Amino acid sequence: MIPIPQYPLYSALISLLNGTPVPYYLDENKGWGLDMDNLVMNYRKAKDKGLKVKGIVVINPGNPTGQVMTRQNLVDVTNNLLIKM
Repeated sequence: MIPIPQYPLYSALISLLNGTPVPYYLDENKGWGLDMDNLVMNYRKAKDKGLKVKGIVVINPGNPTGQVMTRQNLVDVTNNLLIKM
C-alpha cells in the first residue's frame, strides 16, 4: 500500500517487482493527514480483488507533503492494519 500523493520511487519499485500498487489517499483538508477509514477501505478492496497485500509505506514526515502523522495514526496503522497483513 502506498500513500497518494506519493514519492514516485514507491510506485516505480512496485512496477519493477511486478507488483500491484494499492493506494490509500491522504486527506488534503486535514493537512494531508491519514484517513484511517480510507486506508482500511482500500485494503479491503484490494483483498476482495484477490490481491495479497504484503506491505505498507508509512512515511513520517510525509514526502512530498511534509505532514507528520499523529501518534493515534501510528497506533491505528500498527494495531489495526499490520496485524491483518
